[in-house]
Amino acid sequence: MKNIVLFASIALLVACNTQKKDPKLEVENATETEVKVEKPVYGNQNYAVVWKWTTDDKQLVTDSAPLISQELTNLWKNGVVENAYYDGNAKVDKFEYFPNITFFLKAKSYESAEVILNKLTIVKKGIAVYTMYPVGINYLGRNNKVLKEKAMKTLSFVAVWETKPNAKPSDELTKSQSDAVLEYWKDAVIENVYFDIEGIQKANNETDFVFFVNANSKEEAKAVCDKLPFAKENIASYKLLPVGVFWLGPNKK
Repeated sequence: MKNIVLFASIALLVACNTQKKDPKLEVENATETEVKVEKPVYGNQNYAVVWKWTTDDKQLVTDSAPLISQELTNLWKNGVVENAYYDGNAKVDKFEYFPNITFFLKAKSYESAEVILNKLTIVKKGIAVYTMYPVGINYLGRNNKVLKEKAMKTLSFVAVWETKPNAKPSDELTKSQSDAVLEYWKDAVIENVYFDIEGIQKANNETDFVFFVNANSKEEAKAVCDKLPFAKENIASYKLLPVGVFWLGPNKK
């Protein structure tokens, strides 16, 4: 998963604007809003889905927003989409008042993920295009207990890591990295970690790791990342991008 420099700054919009809608737009055929997918039975394959706007037609987006929102909701209800972050004030690829959403997609394979995404209105109407990257397993979620106790209201930043070419960290360093991340998780500073240890060990140039940092500023989030063993030992580098606030976790039926 090399050269992912725009992860989470360009993503799928949803119909979260508060503008008054034309009533006729609400009367849609229910079958059109459903993106039918099988209940996930696959393992731990996850994809970061990166979106880029391809339209400048505000009315097209406004008219399509109810369908786009419903389709994303259906994917979440089916357990296909998880861990989404909401950014209503994106600094990159911002389009009018529409928010950007960061999320992960579960699929059996890259091709299966493409089938799911290609059915979406946002793709079929040429509103945005996507790129996908494999990100390993969801190693750690959110420490909701601590978040609640601290009443944390910080912003979230995604740290997108790339292991150095031919880097092959020792088992000891990998464990040290994992332990350090876990300690940050216990304090609710780091959350939603997607990590492929096997990929890093094989240096396969396809799989790395990402996580989210809760912080008051980008500088504060950077300080967290710089303290991790992989950063200190120059095993990996990272890109840090704001993603707003946490919105949807896994759908626990």
